[in-house]
Amino acid sequence: MIIFIYGTTAEAIKIAPVVRRLGRQGIPVQHWVTQQHTESLRKAMPELGFPAPTEVIANGFRGKPLKSPVQMIGWMFDVARWSFGNIRRIRRSLPAGSVVVVHGDTMTTVLGTFIGRRLKVPVAHIEAGLRSGNWRHPFPEELDRRIVGKFAHIHYVPTEEAANNLSTQRNVVLTHGNTAKDAVRDAARDTDAVTEPYGLVLLHRFEFISNSALVTETLQTLDRHSPLPLHLIVDAYSRDAIEQTISDLGLTKFTVMPKLEHSEFVAALRAANFVVTDSGGIQQEAAVFGIPTLVHRKVSESREGIGTSALLSGWDQSVVADFLAHADDYRVSDVDPGASPSDIIVEDLIARGLARPAPRPTA
Repeated sequence: MIIFIYGTTAEAIKIAPVVRRLGRQGIPVQHWVTQQHTESLRKAMPELGFPAPTEVIANGFRGKPLKSPVQMIGWMFDVARWSFGNIRRIRRSLPAGSVVVVHGDTMTTVLGTFIGRRLKVPVAHIEAGLRSGNWRHPFPEELDRRIVGKFAHIHYVPTEEAANNLSTQRNVVLTHGNTAKDAVRDAARDTDAVTEPYGLVLLHRFEFISNSALVTETLQTLDRHSPLPLHLIVDAYSRDAIEQTISDLGLTKFTVMPKLEHSEFVAALRAANFVVTDSGGIQQEAAVFGIPTLVHRKVSESREGIGTSALLSGWDQSVVADFLAHADDYRVSDVDPGASPSDIIVEDLIARGLARPAPRPTA
């Protein structure tokens, strides 16, 4: 049995192409959720074709998405309580050859890894091996990745550099990119004609939102220097801080929008003239289409697009202003689609005997 453990909408989007490819071969999976995101994850799951979760490990913090370290601690206690109350029961019922699959760099990635080890089954980590080289940035994601890199059994790495970061580990499999490539390709559709050009902005990471001075400086720079209107997508975690700052400063170029269903988001992404984001996932998705992208982070463990369609800001507002003035210089046409990371992962799981395709019907 293949058990996917995840807790955020981004994780769900990036494992979806793997789940789809397993489903096409009749390979059963289970979905165990921690709901770091609550409403948005519950909404995204059916949109991605996921069934109701097999196990609800936790329900955010008292049913709400996590917004503070205190809430994170309470949520972690809920995960621990579920683990102590259910692991033995589940372990007895799991078929031989089961595997837990986690993704990325969230606290759910870490906790899912420890749940897998308590179940005494292998843990496979998708998007493994990425490192910024600085544990403070991004925080806590860099620490999450380092912890999982020590305890996972199978490491699906997107790049040779990521593989080198795990040179002391066994079972390192190069996937030639992130599953985000497949996620956007699967969701891509022809976009409607756009009557007005715009820039797309998505800023939500803890290290950004928790820095009120940086939020203020960044939004002011975007408003002052963008040559185009800005469509700013917010989630439950970032909404309050960003909307309040825009209102307090009287900024006028922003149209604030709630999170979109993934196929709608991909359409909005493809139609954008440029993207400003602190999300490694959005950086990866935008690189698939060669869209000019400013990665607004101090450092980034993701390399997709950097040096071609993407520029790292280092939180330097002069870099932000210069990117906005010359964004179209970063557009890349005819991006090589390359291999499918999700196909490689599924083929590897099958080769290891951890995924068994359903027998083909005989004529």
